[in-house]
Amino acid sequence: MSALVRKGTAPGRHVYDVIVVGGQLGGIVSTALFARRGLQVLHVPHDGLCEPYVHGGAKLPHAPFLMPPIKAVPAFDEVLHELGLSTTIARAVQMVPLQLLEQDRWFELSHDEKRRGPELARVFGAEAEGFDELMRKAQSAGDASDSFFQGHPNLPPEGFFSRWKFKRSLARFPGLAMETPLPSDALVRKLSSFIASVESLGTLGRARTLGRALAGPAIFPGGREGLWQALADRARELGADVLAGDEAIDRIVLEGSTVGVRLTKSDTVYRAGYLVAAADLDVLTGLLPEKQRKAAAKLLASISAQKALLTLNLVVPEKALPRGLGALALVDAPGLEGGALLLQVGPASLADHRVLTVCLPAPLGLRAGGEPAIRALLAQVYASLARVMPFTKAHVTLESTPWLDAAQVVAGRAEVAPLFRLAPESWLGVTGLTTASPWRRIMMTGRQVLPGLGFEGEVLAAQRAVKVVESSLKKNDPLKTRKPG
Repeated sequence: MSALVRKGTAPGRHVYDVIVVGGQLGGIVSTALFARRGLQVLHVPHDGLCEPYVHGGAKLPHAPFLMPPIKAVPAFDEVLHELGLSTTIARAVQMVPLQLLEQDRWFELSHDEKRRGPELARVFGAEAEGFDELMRKAQSAGDASDSFFQGHPNLPPEGFFSRWKFKRSLARFPGLAMETPLPSDALVRKLSSFIASVESLGTLGRARTLGRALAGPAIFPGGREGLWQALADRARELGADVLAGDEAIDRIVLEGSTVGVRLTKSDTVYRAGYLVAAADLDVLTGLLPEKQRKAAAKLLASISAQKALLTLNLVVPEKALPRGLGALALVDAPGLEGGALLLQVGPASLADHRVLTVCLPAPLGLRAGGEPAIRALLAQVYASLARVMPFTKAHVTLESTPWLDAAQVVAGRAEVAPLFRLAPESWLGVTGLTTASPWRRIMMTGRQVLPGLGFEGEVLAAQRAVKVVESSLKKNDPLKTRKPG
């Protein structure tokens, strides 16, 4: 399947059942499911995160993207089956070994048993079997909560009765409290910073996301943006109107029992029974009239972010990369925020070149210092990289970071990958916002709903929003115009 960006078309109607806003994965999953179930849906990406950003003529990812094996995320497997995409996506997904790069040793955690044993023996000698067993126990810790999620729980619970019932049910699932056995100072444990949208993961989020990742990290051609486009292509085939990635919303209009959006390139207001938001709450709030923004003030404080993932994209000749460097690596980086760098190597438009994507947690406040402050941190990143690839920097053809070079990010329309601080009352240490928003007819399906579960959380939030909206529309259609265009 092509990972190239496909341009959408103008909206085909003025009235829809549902309008989806935002470029996060939960949004396009929702759109495809709505279309599959026969609803008329309009999707406006708005924030530009659904396609690569362009700098120096190169198409570059906003951030590295690794996903668990499809079968390790039952919710995503269900979605693909419903959309008829199981075979297509499974063929496109590439299982890759995670390499661990320290100054005095490099090794990989392969999912291929024939390669894994000899590799660990080379590095750990007599302790190889113990290390391998530790990795297997970490995977098992991730599986311990499967029975809970197989029941499709309403997470996070909404309403007094739902919360009471949910709390009583937790005693039946002791696996929810299982901690990962990985030592706190282990390099592989630092992978958690890159696979969930939370600054400090709780027990469940840490065990489940790390366990899933260690089961066999997978990458998708074109990264997160490529997967988004693959789902968007299917949504269009099913009849959804999915607009181009640069299409944005000027404002959201709440009118009685309906909700509408006006695009920046049009004076037309497109209306629907519901709006599903796959954008962060601060972005969504900025699209509402001033008098309706106050309702979000308390929620914004409950899911704040002081840190985010900063990405550095380097276009380099393939021969400039260290021999043996694979597609995915975690680099020990003492002295930097988080103590590790995540590296992903992907194709470049230039012949015989590759895109080396480097990522690390960084304070969001750094951006207030402008380009000098960001460049100073990137200098530290280069210094850490030099410990394992000392000659790469000299061959860089293009250097780029979304914080300086992605138009939508610089304009404040999007943040690439915030790391949220969850409130103490967060359910199971993985929940943020509820699916219901402060505004009637607006539902949340973005990364802020279940941030502690990473990729799986985005899919679960999408399924939940689709279920709620579909059920409500069946009971009462506020538009009374389901069939006309």
